[in-house]
Amino acid sequence: MKMTLINEMKAKQNVLLIGPPGCAKTGRILAAALAAGFKVVIWRASLMERVDISGCIVPNHEKGISAQLPFADIAYLRTTKDLVLLFIDDLGQAPLDVQAAIMRCFDNNYFPPNVVIWAASNRPGDKAGVNSLCEPLRSRFDSAYVIATPGTEDKPAGGVLLQDWQTELSEWIEWAFDNNAPAEIIAYHRTTKGKALYNWQPSADPSLRMADYRSWGALIRRWNSGLRDLNSCAAVIGKPEAATFLAYAALADKLPCPDEVWLNPLGAPVPCEPSAQWLIITSLAGQVSASTCPAFLKYISRFNPVMAALGGKDAFRRLGAKLSGCRDWNNWFTANSALFDTN
Repeated sequence: MKMTLINEMKAKQNVLLIGPPGCAKTGRILAAALAAGFKVVIWRASLMERVDISGCIVPNHEKGISAQLPFADIAYLRTTKDLVLLFIDDLGQAPLDVQAAIMRCFDNNYFPPNVVIWAASNRPGDKAGVNSLCEPLRSRFDSAYVIATPGTEDKPAGGVLLQDWQTELSEWIEWAFDNNAPAEIIAYHRTTKGKALYNWQPSADPSLRMADYRSWGALIRRWNSGLRDLNSCAAVIGKPEAATFLAYAALADKLPCPDEVWLNPLGAPVPCEPSAQWLIITSLAGQVSASTCPAFLKYISRFNPVMAALGGKDAFRRLGAKLSGCRDWNNWFTANSALFDTN
């Protein structure tokens, strides 16, 4: 996903990203801009007025005329020499007169070629405040991608998916590792194959909470802050999902602790249930060090090869070059390198 967006940005294409609320449209675009070396100017279209784009009318009494003076963002974008991304968020929520005014930004030579325009929008069916996206504006984007969620079908006559759901899950897990997610949350989504990662549905009840990328990100922060009771979790991802997740997280109390594994890697118990295996492998990989790596490798060698490869991947992702001086790691990696092609 990231390379697709980065390549589009480096090619200076104007891109529209479509998807339901809470599927990280904004986060993806900002990450791509950072990776591609673009500065970012953000407009929240739902809060804009036509004059924000067309400019403020100022009379010149001396000449007997009026002029439209641009606001600061427009003036900057029209004169900058920097690579700049103009990111228009909530495009579909903008009033139609604002959408019409935004079309001016696509006029030839209105902005220099070092400025690209990207936007994110929900769809009318998402019931997120989008009534319509006017066709002349939609068609001005060079390309459009749809964010996949569980159950999304790649229909021949439908929009182009940015990537399939399995890839979405893999990249979310990578993001979770980078954002200090606890092993319980990462392993839970691995165990359930991402079925609980995104369960958002339109609802008229503002008190109803549902799982999506945004709410799981919030739960990571709350869990790491010690807010782990049912109500605290349910207030973020909803009652049914919180109850299921907490039941899974409780498995951690029945698993061998890291010190037990480091001291006795060939004798520490190996859980039988696959869901518990996901949890212990993810947990240990998140705590192993270069000095405990030999014991870690002996322990994971007692799991099936795919599970062992997962543990090795996770450990290497964390420690990287710190493992280069570990002879046991080098030997294990050489013997199991073919497994690293397994998702």
